[in-house]
Amino acid sequence: MKASKHSDKNNPFYNSNELKVLGIGKQDVIRYFFGGNATLAIIVISMIILFLVYHSYSFFPQYREKLDLYRKSGQEFTDYASEQLTAQKELSSLATQAREYEIQHQLGALYNVRPIHAEFKRDALKLISSERKEYEREKTRLNDLQDEQDTPAEQLDAAQQVYDTAKAKLQDAAVAAVNTLNYSTLSNKSWKTDPTYLEPIRASVVESIMTGKFSTDFVAETKEREKQAVALIDATPAITNLNEARSNFLAPQKDFDKFVSSLRKVASTNKSQAVTFTSAAARKEALEKKQTFAKSEEEQEMARIESARVLTIEPDYTSLNQPLYDSLPKHKDMLAVLSAKTAEGFARMPQASEFQSKLAQRRIRDIEQIEDNISDLFEEKRHQMETWDHNKPVSMMTAVTGFFMGTKWVTNSSWQDFYGILPLLAGSVCVAIVAVILAIPFAVGGAIYVNRLASPFEQKFIKPVIEFIGAIPSIVLAFFGVVVLGELLQTHSQSPILSWIPGFPVEGRLTILNAGILLAFMSIPTIFTLAEDALNNVPKAYKEASLALGATPLQTVLSVIIPSCSSGIIAAILLGFGRIIGETMVVLLVMGGRIAIPKSFTDPAHSMTGILAQEIGEVDEGSLHWGALFMVGLVLFVIALTLNYVAQTTLRKFAKR
Repeated sequence: MKASKHSDKNNPFYNSNELKVLGIGKQDVIRYFFGGNATLAIIVISMIILFLVYHSYSFFPQYREKLDLYRKSGQEFTDYASEQLTAQKELSSLATQAREYEIQHQLGALYNVRPIHAEFKRDALKLISSERKEYEREKTRLNDLQDEQDTPAEQLDAAQQVYDTAKAKLQDAAVAAVNTLNYSTLSNKSWKTDPTYLEPIRASVVESIMTGKFSTDFVAETKEREKQAVALIDATPAITNLNEARSNFLAPQKDFDKFVSSLRKVASTNKSQAVTFTSAAARKEALEKKQTFAKSEEEQEMARIESARVLTIEPDYTSLNQPLYDSLPKHKDMLAVLSAKTAEGFARMPQASEFQSKLAQRRIRDIEQIEDNISDLFEEKRHQMETWDHNKPVSMMTAVTGFFMGTKWVTNSSWQDFYGILPLLAGSVCVAIVAVILAIPFAVGGAIYVNRLASPFEQKFIKPVIEFIGAIPSIVLAFFGVVVLGELLQTHSQSPILSWIPGFPVEGRLTILNAGILLAFMSIPTIFTLAEDALNNVPKAYKEASLALGATPLQTVLSVIIPSCSSGIIAAILLGFGRIIGETMVVLLVMGGRIAIPKSFTDPAHSMTGILAQEIGEVDEGSLHWGALFMVGLVLFVIALTLNYVAQTTLRKFAKR
């Protein structure tokens, strides 16, 4: 204490007359306030972790119990056979899609006539809404007068004249409105057709507006032409072989589907009995309490009878699952047919190079990838069925690996819920990587230019504009992605010039790429500001020494400044990555919401933050689904915390230089 007082007196800012309360002065309050921020941060982080752990700690035990019931009831056995059929059905689905894409590509003008007709009509009706309302009003008025028996002839003639005038006015307005429409006004710019069809389409739209019928002579004629064109396309060798392959894929599916349905009926019955048994103890206890608190002897006796009816004897799962074991010989025969027909289908498959449509080629390549693995899948699932034992307990490790390595996230299912975080984690990481790759050149490059190369005027203009981006609400950017950016990407990705890019052309508006571009835009202010701070920390002597040795300003930046602050720039990128991976609204609305491991950056996907925002309001507190969502939140929190820790460690290393 004496040393402390002595040091205070030697302090030039020491004030012996300072007012103190309980021995604490103003300077002490300031020191303790700012010094306590770290402690407060640790407390807050600890509370968040405890909160997440508290709501998720029981997830794995509950999930293990559900998986154990899933095995005992025979659902696991049934799903092995179902997965074989699902994989085989994907082949016929891909073949169907390939045919449709090729027909769409080859039909060209004919394929787009009807959708263009419908969109032109919708847009024209918006432009002539007032004339159409007047026409409908006068038409209704004339019909009402005609229905009345005592309406004077003069009044009918007057109403007829007004109606004819309104009809002529509508006709003129419809012609004028339709003439303002062309292919550039279409919302889907990929809908292009022969210019010679434009005037007939406009005429048919006017006729459709006036008659109220969509099926005009022109559209009917177009349908017939389309039918004839499709017949010619189906006669080409590529489509002929594809149709034959698809027929082979489809041939065994009906019988195999019936077989799987019979297994599902057995497993569903078993599960019903198992669920009844698992809840029996709780129901019996509740009825016993009801007897205790019954207000009359009659209510007490009814509760006693209900309690006696509750069966607490565990079902005989061996006898219940015996039909499943007995189905193995039949499954072997049906799997042989399924495998043989699938092999015949592969033998008839055309090459991807025989198709003109890029999307059709993509589907053919997907079928080729499945061909390499489907035989192994059939054998693996058959082996699992043969070695399946309903009495084998499900370990806790199975539940843990099922969560962290599982590829299914299925909730509110009447069959079985699965909680596998891998597709959500893959979606979050993929969109974050796309965003970081796009953001780094603009954010870091902008920081370097503004800090080291730009004029004072440019610095005053560029920096506030970039920082203003951070003030844009994420929901606004999400709507922009859904309405504008997604449409632009889908439309312009059809260009042959961009066909070399993997994943192009883009099939839908809601994709990882769309969300990644928006997240990159959102993360630029964070990375820009932190990177500029790192550049500001480089001593001026480095720059002056480099220039004195004859280096140009650009050489100084590239060879001296950037290497000196590389750790700070890396830390800025890591913090920006953490900002990206924690974003919710954009990924929820723009990524597409498909729970599957993406194959390309143009695929739709889901994310951890998106699934939390989508499902947390729909689950019961304390349920298995509730625990799964909080476990996802815990994983997300650990990832964000780790990224921030790595970034801060990198910054500390940079500061020591």
